[in-house]
Amino acid sequence: MTKTEQFARVTETNGTSATVEASRSTMCDGCESRDCGGACAVGDLFSHGRVMRTRANNSVGAKVGDLVEVSTPTGTVLSRAFLVFILPLILALGAYYTVMSLSGSGTAALISAAAGLAVAAAVVLIVERTVRRRRPEVSIVRIVREAEENKAEDGEGGDG
Repeated sequence: MTKTEQFARVTETNGTSATVEASRSTMCDGCESRDCGGACAVGDLFSHGRVMRTRANNSVGAKVGDLVEVSTPTGTVLSRAFLVFILPLILALGAYYTVMSLSGSGTAALISAAAGLAVAAAVVLIVERTVRRRRPEVSIVRIVREAEENKAEDGEGGDG
C-alpha cells in the first residue's frame, strides 16, 4: 500500500497516540507532485494556516518535542480530497442541472446549487467529527530526532 510520508513534531502524548504538528512545507515534502511550491489548495485547506495538527498512532514511543516521520495511507488522503473537492462539485452541479431541466428557472437552479454546496459542507463536517472519534489513521513510523530534553531524561538513568 502506498503511503504519504512527512515530518512532524510531537506536541502531546496520550497512551498509544500522540498529537503531531507539521508545517505546510514539510507536509508538502511527502507529496509526489511538488510542482505547486506549497501553494496548493490541499495545503491551504488542511493546514489551517501554516501548521497542520493531527492525532497519530505512536507505536514507536515518541515523546513531546521529538521530530518524527508520520505516514498516512494514500487512500485516506485521496478519500479526504474527494470529500472536500469532488463531492461539493457533484452535488452543486447535479442540483443545478436537475432544477434547471425541471423548472427552467436560472434563479432556482442557482439556489439549488448553493443548497448542494451546503449539503456537501454538512457532510464534510459530519465525516470530520466521526473521523476524530475513531483511532488515528496517521502513524508515527520513526523518530527522526529526539528532543534535547528527552535525551537528557534518557541519559540520567543510564550508564553515563
